[in-house]
Amino acid sequence: MLKKILFGVIGLVVVLALIGFLLPRQSHVERSITIDRPASLVFATVNSFQRFSDWSPWQELDPNLQQGATGPRSGVGATLNWSGNEKVGTGVQKITAAVPDRSVTTEIVFDGMTPAKAEFLLEPAGSGTKVTWTLDSDMGMNPIGRYFGLMMDGMIGKDYERGLTRLKTVVEKLPAVDIAGFTAEEVQLAAQPILLVSKTSALDTPAVTKAYDEAYAEITAFMKKHKLNQAGPPLGIDGPMSATSMEFQPGLPVDRGDVPGEGNVQSVQSYAGRALKTTHVGSYDDLGKTYERFAAYVAAQAYTPAGATFAWYLDDPASTPPEKLRTEIYWPVK
Repeated sequence: MLKKILFGVIGLVVVLALIGFLLPRQSHVERSITIDRPASLVFATVNSFQRFSDWSPWQELDPNLQQGATGPRSGVGATLNWSGNEKVGTGVQKITAAVPDRSVTTEIVFDGMTPAKAEFLLEPAGSGTKVTWTLDSDMGMNPIGRYFGLMMDGMIGKDYERGLTRLKTVVEKLPAVDIAGFTAEEVQLAAQPILLVSKTSALDTPAVTKAYDEAYAEITAFMKKHKLNQAGPPLGIDGPMSATSMEFQPGLPVDRGDVPGEGNVQSVQSYAGRALKTTHVGSYDDLGKTYERFAAYVAAQAYTPAGATFAWYLDDPASTPPEKLRTEIYWPVK
């Protein structure tokens, strides 16, 4: 009887092993959701690990989870390292490919396991974006691993559903602005002496232009009086804005900072430190749209603002066609 039982168990193990070899080697998990935002905002969010903790379905499984991003802030090479309890394990996730506003591919390596591939696929869905999150794993030749592969959808699928729901919440809190094609680079700025005048104006372009002209006239008179020379293009520092008016500080860079301001003219040092820079080419009337895209970009990339935005007006509008005017816009960030 014992021999029959033993042979039966051995036979069952052999059969299960043979069946295991016949099971699929590849495991695939896939879940989708529609997010009511342009694909460019979804792409900016998943093409970086800066906001990963905001929407990750595994973030709450370990209150002491240790993780950190290395490499580029976004795009190919951006890497997330984590170490946690038995629920989240230890591993590395790295972005290996990215097609703007279409897809992001990552390689995931858990300690002691074969690398797996995860992808975010983006496609238009009405006014929003359908986001499909996939996971493909090679379960190898081990029949036990292939049986495990059969359970992957049941185990990971719920996590993916929860993660996509959280991603939807995060992205739909961003400004509903399409940032496709928008770029900004990180720069390090040095301080230089500038002269400023504080102004308040209605929001229409003629009123803003008049305020800038008045401010520059005051500054130019101050420079002439104190024998200062202009040391670069004019600038403007942005201030608070209401529904009907805006505050700002037109300014000019000068060659010396040893003359104190007087009257409406302030003598100060320009911002020094880390900032994001983008260049607007075109009419000043369209600057508002570029500022909107810039704000959405900063939010999607999870930058922390560190001061007021400001702009350098590189071309003279009196001699440059409106469509060719160049404006460098800077956003101080931490």
